Amino acid sequence: MLSLFETSTVKTLWRSYGAHVSGDRLVVSDHPRRQTLCASYLRALLTGPYRHVWLRMVDRERSGEINFSAVAKVLARTAELDTPDGVDHRGLRDRVRRALSQDRLTTSTLDLFIRGFGIHGPETERLWILLLGGPVVPEPRTPQSLRRSSAAPADH
Repeated sequence: MLSLFETSTVKTLWRSYGAHVSGDRLVVSDHPRRQTLCASYLRALLTGPYRHVWLRMVDRERSGEINFSAVAKVLARTAELDTPDGVDHRGLRDRVRRALSQDRLTTSTLDLFIRGFGIHGPETERLWILLLGGPVVPEPRTPQSLRRSSAAPADH
């Protein structure tokens, strides 16, 4: 099975965001702010619309927290498709923890999250833009954020 990184369409997309593709390697400027923004958005997706995916793998639920072990189990199922020897989810747990709590998110880890959780459409595009440093798409305005901004005192 081909990884998302191995398609020419995606390589063209990376180039449009300012990344450099050399053979099969993607060279991205290592800017911590990009990783932080991307990891933050990924956490929002995993606690929102994709929570149900990892929640099925939870042995013991903790209210409001992402269970790194359960997320690693989801990713291990996907990684097994790429590795004939299989993957132990415990080996992925540290990778998940680093990506989600320390904002150390690599392109290969993001690819695994996207495939593992079936993230698609504008959410996928936003993740790549945030990580690769393309133009940042503003957060959607929710009714709660609209109330906050209208309640703020006006500067005169």
